[in-house]
Order: sequence, then C-alpha cells, then structure tokens
Amino acid sequence: MTFLQPWLLLALPLVALPVIIHLINQQRFQSVEWAAMMFLLSAKALSRGSSRLRQWLILLLRMLAVAAVILAVSRPLSQGWLAAAGGDRSATSIVLLDRSPSMSQASGAGGESKLMTARRQVAAALETLGTSRVVLIDSVSGTPQELASPREIKHVSEAEPTAAAADLPLLLQAACDQIGATKSAAGTIWICSDQRANDWKVADPAWPAIRETLAKMPQSVRLTLLAYAEPAADNLSVRVVQAVLEPRGKTWELLLDIAIRRQTDAGPGTSSRVPVQIELGTARSTVEIELTGRETVLARHAIPIDAAAAQANGWGRVSIPTDSNPADNDFYFAFGRPPVRRTIIVMEDSPTATHTAGQTDQQTNQQIRKTLELIAGIPPDRALQATAETVPAEAVAAMSLDDVALILWQAALPEADAAEAVGRFVARGGQMIFLPPESPTTTAFSGIAWKTWEEHSPPLRPASWRTDEGLLAATLAGTTLPAGELEIRRTCGISGESTPLAVLPDGRPLLVRAASDRGGVSFLTTTPALRDSDLAANGVVLYAVVQRAIDAGLAAVGNARQADAGKNLLSERAARRNENPGGATQPGGASRDAWRQIAGPAAASTEAGFHAGVYESKGRLLAVNRPAAEDAAEVVADAAVESLFQGLSFNRFQQKAGGLGSIVEEVWRLFLIAVVLALVAEGLLCLPRSHSDRPPRSLPAGRASREAAA
Repeated sequence: MTFLQPWLLLALPLVALPVIIHLINQQRFQSVEWAAMMFLLSAKALSRGSSRLRQWLILLLRMLAVAAVILAVSRPLSQGWLAAAGGDRSATSIVLLDRSPSMSQASGAGGESKLMTARRQVAAALETLGTSRVVLIDSVSGTPQELASPREIKHVSEAEPTAAAADLPLLLQAACDQIGATKSAAGTIWICSDQRANDWKVADPAWPAIRETLAKMPQSVRLTLLAYAEPAADNLSVRVVQAVLEPRGKTWELLLDIAIRRQTDAGPGTSSRVPVQIELGTARSTVEIELTGRETVLARHAIPIDAAAAQANGWGRVSIPTDSNPADNDFYFAFGRPPVRRTIIVMEDSPTATHTAGQTDQQTNQQIRKTLELIAGIPPDRALQATAETVPAEAVAAMSLDDVALILWQAALPEADAAEAVGRFVARGGQMIFLPPESPTTTAFSGIAWKTWEEHSPPLRPASWRTDEGLLAATLAGTTLPAGELEIRRTCGISGESTPLAVLPDGRPLLVRAASDRGGVSFLTTTPALRDSDLAANGVVLYAVVQRAIDAGLAAVGNARQADAGKNLLSERAARRNENPGGATQPGGASRDAWRQIAGPAAASTEAGFHAGVYESKGRLLAVNRPAAEDAAEVVADAAVESLFQGLSFNRFQQKAGGLGSIVEEVWRLFLIAVVLALVAEGLLCLPRSHSDRPPRSLPAGRASREAAA
C-alpha cells in the first residue's frame, strides 16, 4: 500500500489501545466468592462460549476501526508500485510525450484524443503524488523543459499534436542525460505513447545502450508506460502520392495519385465509397474513390490547369470526411513546372588494354558513357527537359550539385573531398547509382565496397526482384518490369550491409540499396557494356531504373515539392546555405524567417517544418505532411516492449483515448467507510441480549408442583 503521508503510519501502534483499555478495566474489580452468585454463574455456563466469542469480536472491531482511521489520514493510493515515488517528492519526474499524428486518434469523432488523455492523466497523477519537479521532453524538440507544476502539461504549446513522427530511443537518451545531469536521489520516467512501430524503432541499435545506461545509474530510476495502443478500425487516411504538372497541347494538366488507406483490413470482398474533396485555391471538387481491402490508389487523376496558372507554382489540399483521427484526414501538395532533369555521369579513366573480346577499356568506357547519356538524357515526356553531363571523378568536389537529381558513378568509389560532396548531395535527397569500375578498389561508400569481377558462362538471368518498392517496382497499373529477360555475363561482388532489389540464381545480388536516412544510394553490380550484360540492348529495365531515380531526386530539387514533417527542413537548409553562401539554394535554402506559412493549422515559428501545411519563400513552395509510415504503422507487441526494458523497473498501463479513470487515486474514503462499518458492527454486538436468549429461571419445588397440577 502506498501513502502520500507515510509518517502518520507511526501511529499504527495505537491499534492496541482497545486491548489496553480492556486490560485496565479488568484490573478495576476484585473477585469475591458469594454463594448466591455461584448459582447464577452455574446457570450461565451454558452460554459462556458464545459470550466470550462476542467479546473478542467487539475487541477486534474496535481495533480495526482505529487502524482504518490511521490509514485514512495517511492518504493511501490505489497503485502500490508508486510507493517510492509517493515517498520521495523531491525526485525528478520526466515526461516523454509522443506528439505523432497517430496520437491524435480519439475514441470517436469529436472526442478526446489519445494525446489529450495522456496529458490529463499524467498531470493528475503527478499532482496527486505531489511531485515538486516535472521535466517535459516532447517528440519534436527532444530537449528537456522544466515546468512550474504538473498542471502545465495540459496547457503548454510544446504538448500539442504535430505531423512529425516520434523517436522513442532519442527521447529516452535525452531522459538519461537529464537524470544524470540533475543527480537527484531518484527519478521516474513517464512514457506517453501509442506503441507505433515507426516511433519505437525496436530494431534500433541504441536500445541496448539505453538499457545499460539506466541499469548503471547510481540513483533509482523507474519507467512507466501509459500505452494508448488501441487501434481505430474505422479510421481512414488520405495522401497524395504524387502531384505532377504535365502539358496537354496548349494547356496543362495536374495529375494526382491519391491513396486512401484503412487502418485495419475490413476483409475480402469489402468495399466502400469514400468522397475525397480536392481544393485548388478557391476551386473545390469532389471525387469518390472506391476503397477495396486496406488500400486503394486513384492513379493520375487529371485536373485541367490553364497556361497562365501553370507559369507559377501552386498548391492544394485533399480531404476526407472527419473520422476518429483528424490528423490524417487532410494532405497538402505543391506543384509547379517540372525542373530540368539534370544527371551527372562520372566515368573512370582507364589505360588502354585489349580484352579477349578485342575491345579496349577506353572503347568499353565510351560505350557505357554513350548508353548512360542516352538513357538519362531522354525524358519520359517530350515536354520535359533533361540533360546528362559526363565529368571526371576529381571534378565533383568543386561542382554545385544543388540542381542535380541523379549521379551515375562508374568509377572508383569517391574519397576525401569527393566523398564529402557526394555525402551532402545524398543527405539533401539526391540519388546515386554506382556501377562497378574495371579495377575496383577497397574504398567503401555508405558501408559498401566493390570486390572482384566474376564471369558467368552461360549468362545468368535475374531469379527474383522486388516489385513492391524500389527502382524495380511494378508500375501503377500493376505491370512488372521484364527484369527476368536480362542476360548478365559479368558481375562485380560487393561487401557490406544492403537491401537486395534483384538477385541472380546463384544468390549474387544484381541491384542493391544501401542504408541511408535521406536520399537513395544504389549499387548495380554490372554495366551496360556488351561484355557485361545486355542492359543496353534490352534497355527497358535500365531506362526505368534511371528515370525512376531521377524522379526521386527531383523531389528535392523543384521549386514546388513535398516533404515529410519532422526533419525541420527549413532550419536544416538554412544551415546548409550559411555553410555555402555563394551556392544556389533550393526551397528552404533561405533563412527560417524568410519562410511563411500560407496554408494549414497555425504553427509556432520554433516548430516550423513539424506541422502540416504549405510554406512559401520567394516563389518557392514546400508542402509538409505526416510521414507515410504514420498511415501504415503497426502496434508493437506488449512482449516486445517489455523486452526493451528487460532488467529495469518497468510498468505498463493500458489506457484508452478519452478514458475517465485516473492512473493514481486516493482511496482514503474506503477506509472511512470501513471505520463506519466496524463501529456499526461493534454497536450491534454490544446491544443487550433478548429475553429468549436468557436461561430459564429455577422455581421452588412447591410452586412447581402446584403449577404442574394446574
């Protein structure tokens, strides 16, 4: 049992007071044998056992009443695991608040969200415990903020919902740093989250280090998870997968790919029509999308745009009817004239050498260069502009790559200044495809290095390739690329961790993707040279790979683009511009103050880039929305969560959005009720017995005989 005033428990020995009084009363009288009373005692012997039992019950009830009074004034709590927290009010309580879009889910349309419930419940718990020091670490700033009182959790702007995903390992690391810095006697970490997989990142390598740090702390640290993991089966989300402005004769068309997703699968054969409202400025239109299964994509929905409007960048919004989570009912998009599809091709300079096929390295390099320039320089639409430029590797470090969408690198992997320049290019969202050089080196990039060449006779054909995502994914119509028709004659091995996108029958990778937080780095283990493959002759696959990589790179180049919330894009690009003030900048390259929000819910300037909306700066538009993982995030199993805190003092409480129950409650009223019941029962036992309970009187013999004769 936990008590807010445990020092009052020192009065518990007073429970023996009724026993002491009883013993004192026993000493007040002297026993004198009296002949007349001896007959009464013998008559009462039959009921002595029940009378003694009643006396013991009366004594016990009096002791229970005294104990209940003492426990009531000690203010007991309903959660026994909080004993230490209740006893040490000087301990620091750190609240880790998940402000991701999924926490905006409510118990019903217009009800209280998970985030609001969490703020209310944790504030009430800390107030009940009388916590003197409360530190808030939210999923946006990630920095500790000391609050004047627990009540402020319900009112501070740093606890409002955002469009950004959370990073629980990062928040816990910040909490560990805060506890270590304050060096308090004890600490309690409250985690308010809905256990979404993209927020918890159970595979993150930081978890073992966090457990070790908490276990080794000299002070006692307790962790409490308020889990709002209940999904909403009827919740729908909408997003614009792609917004492209394309010419149609003398006019233009805005082509939208709109995806509708249901949080849980309604089962096979289940379909419903969802009205989607599309806003472009003051113009509004509605289109109904038939949702079958869990997700449906309306591909290339065309909206006419006049030529005058197409000269400037534009923005819009798609919306679905209000449901249990308003955070995923809107999606903003920006569009504009397509930028130039600029590609840089980096080729190696090899000495002239003749191979068995009679072709020199220079001739082979020239063939590869022409193939790559042709494939990268032909846009998928004649109205689009594309350029492909070949440069040596040593020239990349001095080049401006701000308007480059893709780099095709067929040379030794970059080192020194070139590696740093390419790293910045990838970090801002640029795409890289590495092709093996004829003479590989041991240099690594993104954790991957080339090994040695190996010939395949007869040629191999790809045995499997990923059609769900990546550069070899199926088209929107569901048609797969003919990657299985390729003939691969030579491949270069690779070392390092990567994700295979295409694999040969012997298990060797043909196309892999390296790990990268932003941008994309891919390795193709062969070249389009005739001695290596028929990628040039059967150019459909290579053309699709290159053009898709260019499309992905253009997302970070255009003056009207979309971005995921949560990476503080505006301040990041401001810092990048300050590092290179002479270089050209992309949307977001100006200082943060130069950006202004023109659409979406109002957001604090300190959290620009973390809230959904459209931001404008000098004619450039940036549409910020929740990450795609928020719409498809699964709930982490309870067992997996408990394994993350194995060996620590950890408790998990399942909660619901809009829940009325408190985490910690005082139960002193129950003890007062116990006092009343004990006193009432004691009073009933003290009542005199009825006449029927008394033993029969003894009559004189003469009177008894006369009554018998009558």
